Amino acid sequence: GLLVGFGLAALGLTAAGFASGDTPSPGLTFGAGVCWLVVGLALFALYCTPRRSGEQGLGSGLWTMAARDSSRHRGRSLLSAALIASACFVIVSVGAFRTGGQVDVSQRDAGAGGFSLIAESGVSLIQDLNRPEVRADLGFSAEAQAAMAGTTVVPLRLLPGEDASCLNLYAPSEPRILGVPKELIERGGFRFKSTLREVENPWTLLEEPLQGDDGRIVIPAFGDFNSVTWILHSGLGKDLLYRDEAGREVALRLVGLLDGSLFQSELLISEEAFTRHFPSRSGYSVFLVEAPLAEAGAIATSLEASLGRFGFDVTASAEKLASFKAVEHTYISTFQAIGGLGLLLGTLGLGVVLLRNVYERRGELATLRAFGFRRSRIARMVVTENLFLLVVGIAIGAGAALAAAAPPLFHGAQPLPWLTLAGTVASVFAVGLLASLAAVRRVLAFRLLPLLKSE
Repeated sequence: GLLVGFGLAALGLTAAGFASGDTPSPGLTFGAGVCWLVVGLALFALYCTPRRSGEQGLGSGLWTMAARDSSRHRGRSLLSAALIASACFVIVSVGAFRTGGQVDVSQRDAGAGGFSLIAESGVSLIQDLNRPEVRADLGFSAEAQAAMAGTTVVPLRLLPGEDASCLNLYAPSEPRILGVPKELIERGGFRFKSTLREVENPWTLLEEPLQGDDGRIVIPAFGDFNSVTWILHSGLGKDLLYRDEAGREVALRLVGLLDGSLFQSELLISEEAFTRHFPSRSGYSVFLVEAPLAEAGAIATSLEASLGRFGFDVTASAEKLASFKAVEHTYISTFQAIGGLGLLLGTLGLGVVLLRNVYERRGELATLRAFGFRRSRIARMVVTENLFLLVVGIAIGAGAALAAAAPPLFHGAQPLPWLTLAGTVASVFAVGLLASLAAVRRVLAFRLLPLLKSE
């Protein structure tokens, strides 16, 4: 019953993951993985059920003997395999969602939206930094003017608030809000995780009028998927409540979720809605700079040198995205460390099982030694029994983890870090092998023939 129930649940959750496209929920993904893990362990428990001698199968090799001996102490074998499978599942499944590599900020449909720099000013600016005469009035030198040639600066209005990204250790109640100008809406760019409605240019959703229940003012808004899901505990189509400068309650309805963008610290609304509800916030405080990557460093230096008196701080887009990833990878490493602790317990459990089995089988091993089996042959037999449980645990845990990652992998949402995962599985096997060898040393220390004589 357990096998059938969890098997059906695993198939159903996996099918739901495929049906949800390239954005299955984390709960759905890990739920499917846990169900597959239980199915694998249930099948192994069924295999370990004692059978009649005629049903043990053919073959006399070490692996065949190891597989047969696993049913001798069914509970011990199942517990050891379950510990290793659970630890391997955590390590592999969490590691499968680790992203790495350099961020290509030149792509418009990526997290940086094609902007190589992002800047924030302590004092709002009303000037258009794209005009050479305006830059000259602001004190740009000839070298700075030359560096800025060919760049495009997109300004955004800012309503101060709390940082909604993973860089904030506290739960934000009113995240910062950015007013997106018409220029950026028409330009498009950035990658979206999901939108409330399919349109050619998702940014146009910010300009569509919305009406709330009981006449409530509703403003369409964007947020980053990670921040909205994990920090704000909200989601697509849900409302976040604010009060505008007139004291009216306004609801920011999330009509689109960006995917790993520069805007993980704030919510985005149209500039028209921003000026209507927050008219006192004049000028622009956040600036996106579209410039060639080779000249980004010189442009950043020119902007900070020319506008330093306004508190102008420029950050490379790749650097800002990397800071978000660093926190994400820290969480992943923490969960992998927990899985590593489980792995340690699992390998220690294997060692304990091996020593207990050997202690109980001293007479059997002494008989084998009396019939001419060399100590090395007996040691290989004991190690193989341990490695059989290790391989079974790794196969069940890794298989369940890969089954959990199958839907996003199938849709191409995120490639698996195969080399990293292979290294992880190899390290799991190496640790188990070392534990087995340590136990074998104890086996070889037994004086088997005197034990047989004493019996």
